[in-house]
Amino acid sequence: MATNYPCPGCSADLKWSPGDGDLQCPYCGHTGSAPVSEQAAAPAPNREVVEHSLASGLQQATRGWGASLSQHRCSGCGAVTAVPAEVTATACAFCGTTKIAEYTDAEGVLRPESLLPFAVDERTAKAGFRKWVGGLWFRPSSLKSMSRLEKIAGVYVPVWTFDTRTTNHWNAEAGFYYYVQESTTDAQGKATTKKVRKTRWEPASGTVHADFDDHLVQASAGLDQKLFEGLFPYDTSMLQPFETKYLAGFMAERYQISLKEGWSLAQVALSKKITAKCRGHVPGDTQRGLMVSTRWQDITFKHCLLPVWVAAYRHGDKVYQYVVNGVTGKTHGTAPWSWVKIAAFSVAVLGAIGAVIGIIALLNR
Repeated sequence: MATNYPCPGCSADLKWSPGDGDLQCPYCGHTGSAPVSEQAAAPAPNREVVEHSLASGLQQATRGWGASLSQHRCSGCGAVTAVPAEVTATACAFCGTTKIAEYTDAEGVLRPESLLPFAVDERTAKAGFRKWVGGLWFRPSSLKSMSRLEKIAGVYVPVWTFDTRTTNHWNAEAGFYYYVQESTTDAQGKATTKKVRKTRWEPASGTVHADFDDHLVQASAGLDQKLFEGLFPYDTSMLQPFETKYLAGFMAERYQISLKEGWSLAQVALSKKITAKCRGHVPGDTQRGLMVSTRWQDITFKHCLLPVWVAAYRHGDKVYQYVVNGVTGKTHGTAPWSWVKIAAFSVAVLGAIGAVIGIIALLNR
């Protein structure tokens, strides 16, 4: 969370305005950068987005938020969010629980060095909920009565990005189809001949090179990775050097997945892509026993913040989430299923199939 920026007109705190792309006073409407005196008091921002060597990053990195703030941990989902020291946090933005407590790091958090500023405002994010709910299939009808959100929070979600070059050696058995004529004799002694497919197996191997740029691993405790991926794409080529002014009026989440853990998750995800690419290089009609050996080279990372509007809502006794990409406005979320509607649809489909079978049977009489 940012250092406070007093409005030169009325002295209220300026907030980052997604629509204006600058700081704005919510009371008198003043729009503009922070006063020179306040800018001087804030930490000097990096002037460019830098990739860091993973090896050196695991050893040392700039720590701390670079601003005065307080952190709070949610007892429900485990998310740790940061707000200005003078702001009292009352609920978790991710799951809605009010059971939160002040939190102090055993060691300073790695400082984010870049971010994508919010470009979608709160009103637009809320309005998207009605359209999102309306597009859901097989959901309880009562969801439509919730088509207005009372509360939604703008959160900068912590993300690790990874770049790497890979050299991948693969081995497999390549299968080539061929066909033979086989004769069989039935119980009455009648001989028949049919074409039968066979497979000829041959050893195969090769090398595939694959480069990856800005693979994203979200380090949030409040968002599931699949839920986060539902907001893709985020254009990381537009990352801005970290400045506290972008955080004015928003929350910033502290990463719960460490850099080392993040790289491990990235390796799992990238290995699946590598295996798929190697599989495409195996010759023949089919394959089996594919084994891939990967050499990871020139691994770099960035720690950045990506903007997400988050709303936690309840249906029955469960909590679900509605999220919005803070740059593009793309919506995603989780919602309960209506098993009554699913059962009714299944019965209708089975009935339609039965009717078609009946009509075909009548036509064949």
